[in-house]
Amino acid sequence: MSSWAVIPPAYTLSRSVEVLLAVDKTIYAIDQTEAEDRVLQNGPFKHVSVSPSGRSVALYTGDGKVWVVSSDFPSQFIEYDSKAKTPPLSIDWCGDDSVILAWEDEIHLVGPNGAASKHYYDGRVHVIPEFDGVRLLTNEACEFLHPVSPVTEEVFRLGSTSPASVLLDSVDLLDKKSPKADENIQRIRPSLPEAVDICVRAAGQEFDAYWQKRLLRAASFGKSVLELYNSDEFVEMTERLRVLNAVRDFEIGMPMSLDQYLRLTPDRLVDRLVNRHEYLLAIRVAEYLRIPVDKIYVHWASQKVKTSTMDDDALCKLIVQRLEGKHGISFEAIAQSAYDEGRAHLATQLLNHEPRGGKQVPLLLTMEEGDLALDKAIESGDTDLIHYVLLHLKSRLPLSAFFRTINARPVAAALVEATAQENDTELLKDLYYQDDRPIDGSNVLLSEALREADVKRKLEKLDLASRVLSDNKDPAAVFQQRSIAEASQLLKVQEALDKELSDGPEFVNLSLNETVYRLILSGYGKRAQKIRSDFKMSETTYWWIRLRALVAKRDWGELEEISKAKKSPIGWEVSLLTLSFPFDSDSQD
Repeated sequence: MSSWAVIPPAYTLSRSVEVLLAVDKTIYAIDQTEAEDRVLQNGPFKHVSVSPSGRSVALYTGDGKVWVVSSDFPSQFIEYDSKAKTPPLSIDWCGDDSVILAWEDEIHLVGPNGAASKHYYDGRVHVIPEFDGVRLLTNEACEFLHPVSPVTEEVFRLGSTSPASVLLDSVDLLDKKSPKADENIQRIRPSLPEAVDICVRAAGQEFDAYWQKRLLRAASFGKSVLELYNSDEFVEMTERLRVLNAVRDFEIGMPMSLDQYLRLTPDRLVDRLVNRHEYLLAIRVAEYLRIPVDKIYVHWASQKVKTSTMDDDALCKLIVQRLEGKHGISFEAIAQSAYDEGRAHLATQLLNHEPRGGKQVPLLLTMEEGDLALDKAIESGDTDLIHYVLLHLKSRLPLSAFFRTINARPVAAALVEATAQENDTELLKDLYYQDDRPIDGSNVLLSEALREADVKRKLEKLDLASRVLSDNKDPAAVFQQRSIAEASQLLKVQEALDKELSDGPEFVNLSLNETVYRLILSGYGKRAQKIRSDFKMSETTYWWIRLRALVAKRDWGELEEISKAKKSPIGWEVSLLTLSFPFDSDSQD
């Protein structure tokens, strides 16, 4: 293989990328599926170059000839013999119909029909292809070689009598105050709108400010005669030319054409100026074209941070003063540049001027400023942002340090507690332990005990809940510890009843009242009496439970016996009313 070129998918029949390979005396077209031999016999080809539109391919043969053929190779357009003994350094396209052969100090411009012009230079010439021409760079100058546009040819062609050319001549006559100026206008009046448009477009193709002004003045003169004319294109062209003339200045060094500017877009032109550190011109261009300038100020400040030798406080003050009142400035990006340069203190100072908490927090976390990041997140009032910081700190800090951090911030502590109650009971227990809240920690263990199905595990959880309160002398803690002990005792009794009375109802997880009720209902009155005694159930409560159970099982004989005993603690009138209107669903027929 001696050379190769790529055809973009937009210009191929298969709509996929194709590669042209020069192998031996022929060319192979290769895509994703196959390699097709174009069956050429003029090789070997030293250079292969595809035109900007993808319609043509230039081939340079070993005997110094240039062949220009269509990209699908059925037809030949141009044949040119360079008569050179050495192959050129490069072959490039100038526009879509001319080929540039470049040696070290010589170029050949091959146009349509094989016509060629030769140019010689005192030193090395570098050819830089553009989509609308080529740039020729030497030690002395930068030249732009491109096809003459049709509008320029129509205006400036020798002997041209086109309306646009007549309109341009009328400006000279107008300067001389000649009446022929009006005669020319009247002569081309039917084509005057078209002539104005052509002069405007021709002005865009000119690099010389003199001819830009002459063409725009001709267009202005022509449209002043018209009663109705849309001046939008005229106004846009004047804006574009003002920008182009500014960047074409030798001190800036961006001699781009109008087509290149339109393809680049104004936003990217501003980006290029910024990357070249032409901040003043970039700001003026952006303001003139109504483009946001915040990114220009941010780039300037970031570059200032990288290159300045000022101390952090003075530099921060300078940047803040320069950017004060500027809309949309992101101090986060500037602070990031400072941090990347190892100036963490400066980065922290700059972040204090960032109004958006969501921009401050991530960089602060990267800088290991967790406490400050948490404070900024809390100041923002964004709970999602606070959660984000808390999760980051929890993953990085020891648990004790994490709790110390949030304990000083009630909002953060409340969020951690609320989240842990739903998702992480272990963290919740650690939080209550670290914060010396034994009752809350015991409640967590009680909740876990209630959710346990296994009796052994339930008892273990209750024992842990009791131990948490063991050293606390607070009356509420003492009461809760006693209640937990009674709950554990009751659970053991219920487990024993279930094992002993396996054919009866299950007692585990019932309350004390329900346990006594079921025992009496099942005929185990003595066991019920013992439990009542062990747990110090009040006589009134016991009598009510016993009355309900006897009524439910229709044990009228025992009811009569207890009525003959001592005086009822609940009152006989109430008891008779209960007999007449039982409230237990099991007592209904």
